[in-house]
Amino acid sequence: MLKNLSFIIKINQDFIRHTDDEIKKNAPLLNKLFEVISNTYLPVLNMLEGFEKDAVQARIGLVITPVLCNLLSDSVIQDLYVQWIEKRIEFGQKELIRNKDNEKITENIKHIVQKFENNKKDFVEKYNQNLVTAFSEYQHLGFVELLATCGTDIFIPHYADMKEIISAQIESGLHSYKQFFGEIPEGFWLPELGYSNGVEKLIKAYGYTYTVLDARSILLAEKAPEKGLFYPARTENSLVLFGRDVTAYDEIFGEEGIITSPSYKNENKDVGFELSREELSLIWEDKSARISTGYKYWNKYYNDEEKSIYDMETAKKQAEADAEYFLTKKSEKLNKAEQLLPENDFVCLVCVFDAYDFSQNWSEGIYWLETVIRNAKNYGINITSCDKMLENQYSLEKIVPYYSAGIGTGYGENLLSSKNCWMMRYIRKACERMVDLSDRFPNDTGLKTRLLNLGAKELMMAQSLNLAKMIDSDENPEFAELRFKESIDIFTAVFDSLGSNTVSTEWLTTLEAKDSLFPWMNYRIFSKKR
Repeated sequence: MLKNLSFIIKINQDFIRHTDDEIKKNAPLLNKLFEVISNTYLPVLNMLEGFEKDAVQARIGLVITPVLCNLLSDSVIQDLYVQWIEKRIEFGQKELIRNKDNEKITENIKHIVQKFENNKKDFVEKYNQNLVTAFSEYQHLGFVELLATCGTDIFIPHYADMKEIISAQIESGLHSYKQFFGEIPEGFWLPELGYSNGVEKLIKAYGYTYTVLDARSILLAEKAPEKGLFYPARTENSLVLFGRDVTAYDEIFGEEGIITSPSYKNENKDVGFELSREELSLIWEDKSARISTGYKYWNKYYNDEEKSIYDMETAKKQAEADAEYFLTKKSEKLNKAEQLLPENDFVCLVCVFDAYDFSQNWSEGIYWLETVIRNAKNYGINITSCDKMLENQYSLEKIVPYYSAGIGTGYGENLLSSKNCWMMRYIRKACERMVDLSDRFPNDTGLKTRLLNLGAKELMMAQSLNLAKMIDSDENPEFAELRFKESIDIFTAVFDSLGSNTVSTEWLTTLEAKDSLFPWMNYRIFSKKR
């Protein structure tokens, strides 16, 4: 019997407008995007390159959303990222001078500068500034499964009674996937694992074979599957369901998780929040909020200044030990499942991680992941993706999943909290209007079509759950509120223009240039499904 372990790395990425007048305004968001490129995506690509070179038999799942694909493929973002790296390399040279009397910190700075230089070389020379193409190539080589998802990170349960809205999101995500990767995917990723009854019919209608649900959706089903989370189940219409292993995330990122080890880098002590404006002048723009620089010299050991200086080799050894610990825990779990389900052809665990967790909270995370994957065979574990476990899909046990999500306490309640609930009345009214407009103007061309396509894009951007999440968590809430109101205002202007039959072509052209997202948008995807 095969003992399978699947890893899925996903990211919730909101669209960042980057016209000249907005680059400085959106600096914190761009900085966060560039950090995840540097700390997660480039290291993952280098990891996959190592697997190919060493013939490592492994396959992981990645969710690269349409919004992220658009940003990574945008030449403006690509050039900004190169400039961002160059500034940090230059800043590192100044840091070497400032800390010249501290040998251990100087050693840290040299490592960080070298990392930035390697990232720049890889990004420009190895991957030709296009990471989407690089990931697509590794899918063709068999090391990656790229899952499709919605056009934007919509929380589907909020629109359970609006099948046209959900269908439009699924359809736009599928079209985007074909545009960027040129294939038909097997797997569909529900944003934040948000499931509500009936969505499986819409997912299956677009040709998808499987999706992943939170453990609650599986275990709290009307009739819990006999094989629990160790084997896939299916819905009435045979959409295959995998359940997320809820323990994996807590074992790593929980209050007492792996990342709390004192040997690991202290991600909260960045010099960008400690030095003066003058010392940070190369990176810190006038009147802008402080942002992280990537220069962090301390570990999580607080009691002694000498012991608190980060040591990369010690951290790597800790990551290797933690990889062994993780594999031991998963091996014990899979061995027990094997004993309980002797008639199975395989047992599996599906571990889901957010790319931002590696980027923002655990510098050593990708090294840990690579160590886990390379050593898994020593524990009798097969690292594979969910699409490789679908052979018996039509003989799987049927269940009726329970409403659940992978955010909040398991039900997405933080996306409709006292801080952000005001957003819902605007977005649902806009949804009703969009469906109505698509039926009122089914065959229009010219300016009306351009207006309707603009309205469709702005509606989808306003539906992004990331905006509600930012407001609830007080992480860039000003940006989120401004972005949401801007999208709603533009959509309302589109609606009013169509009602009065007047439009400013200059206004329309300016906004079309500003929003590079979904250039192929066809507003008719919101038409009523009969």
